[in-house]
Amino acid sequence: MTEPDSGDPSRLSLYAHLHTEQTEQYRRIMRLLSGDIITREMSAAEIASELTMSGFSITEDEVEARCTQLKGWGNVIPSVRNYRVTTIAELRRAKSRYQASKLGTRVTSQSDAIVSATDGAKEVARELMGVIAEQLTRLLEESAGGNNPDLIAAAVTTTFNSHREFRDSLRDFTAYLAGILSRYDIVGDEYLALKTTLMRYIDILGTDVRQHAPRISALLTQLQPQIPGVLETLALWQTLTAKDTELSQGRTESDWVWLGEWYAADGETSGPVAFRAATEQALGQLLVNAKRIVTDAGSGHSRRDDLLRLATRFHVTEEEDAHRLFADSFGVYSWRHLLLGDDENVPPSANTSWWNAPNVEVPVTLRERGDRSARGRTATIRDAVLETQLAYQEEIMQMQRRKLAAAELIAAGTLDGVRLSSGAQELLHTQLTLLDQSTDTSENLEARFRLSREPIAGVSTILFEEGVLTVHGHRLSVTSAQGQVREEAAG
Repeated sequence: MTEPDSGDPSRLSLYAHLHTEQTEQYRRIMRLLSGDIITREMSAAEIASELTMSGFSITEDEVEARCTQLKGWGNVIPSVRNYRVTTIAELRRAKSRYQASKLGTRVTSQSDAIVSATDGAKEVARELMGVIAEQLTRLLEESAGGNNPDLIAAAVTTTFNSHREFRDSLRDFTAYLAGILSRYDIVGDEYLALKTTLMRYIDILGTDVRQHAPRISALLTQLQPQIPGVLETLALWQTLTAKDTELSQGRTESDWVWLGEWYAADGETSGPVAFRAATEQALGQLLVNAKRIVTDAGSGHSRRDDLLRLATRFHVTEEEDAHRLFADSFGVYSWRHLLLGDDENVPPSANTSWWNAPNVEVPVTLRERGDRSARGRTATIRDAVLETQLAYQEEIMQMQRRKLAAAELIAAGTLDGVRLSSGAQELLHTQLTLLDQSTDTSENLEARFRLSREPIAGVSTILFEEGVLTVHGHRLSVTSAQGQVREEAAG
């Protein structure tokens, strides 16, 4: 079945007991309440007694607190049975009985399966593909002639259960391949064993998939017209008819559509196509690892033996010497100042923090490889006197050009029908961007002129070397800021 797009996020609290300091207590309590066959109904005293007998020390009060918390998370539910009691104490003990909920039991079985699972490869249940084809053939015959509800239900359930087991085991195997082939420490006998197992087992799996997948896909295509009748028969045969009943797989049309798409010869959800792509990627990565092992150069070279020897040295050395060994092996030195930098000034001492010391240029060999040996010749100090003089002269020329442009604007006065040079044009454009909207003026203190804007009925034009500037509804004028100051002082 495809995963639902949405659900109840509050159900994630069912996993909360797996991430607390009392996780082991929660797990043992849930394992007892879940039972081997059916869920058990137990009191806190009974749970504490059984756990203590099995060698796990826990008190009745602790069990009561843990069960209360599990009830809040939804993992357990209180007992609903009525008991015949004779005292108040017996009544309190009767009410404090718990049993695992439906979803709580699932979480317990899933967590136990994950914890007990090994890191090795899981064998693919490839024999179930033949079982699926056999059950689909029987279902096709029964839906066309016999129409026996028990045989139809058995065939449908067996088909989907077998496919779920085959799909899950295949997914675990491909996930294992992705994890094991990404390791760079596989060399020698371990690599040879992996190569032999991988190539041989993938060949067997590929043969079974190529043999059974087309047959299963053809049977599903033939069975497609009979699916509505099969579903109707199962609906009448189904004993649970409540609205929220969780039906077994194969009881809805979407289940059969999904199963047909999984065994199709093409498509994004095709299992055979995805398996072929995964095996091709695994074999490709196997070749990459082979090249890495046989080569003696490059960053992909295996350093497993070197790291094992280094780990052995760390294991036998003293703690004080281990720090020196680590620094020498990986080039990780103290974070204090490196005693490099400008020789003309007094260098900081080794005890000076780099927060207070001046910045220095660290050589590439020291920064990337931890090599402190000097390489190459010492670079000469660059003479920047000529550059400073050229920059100074350029700045003087710029100031002179700005003064000439300002004088040209002041001489023009009213900027209507006048022609301006490129320097005056640049200075005017810069001053226009600084025009105050409230006073319609802007002043350039450096060039000592003032730009004003007055409204007119028509348009005004200014001629430049590159074109004509047309100003609608306004006329621009430039006056000397120094003369304006004198007039205001005289007035």
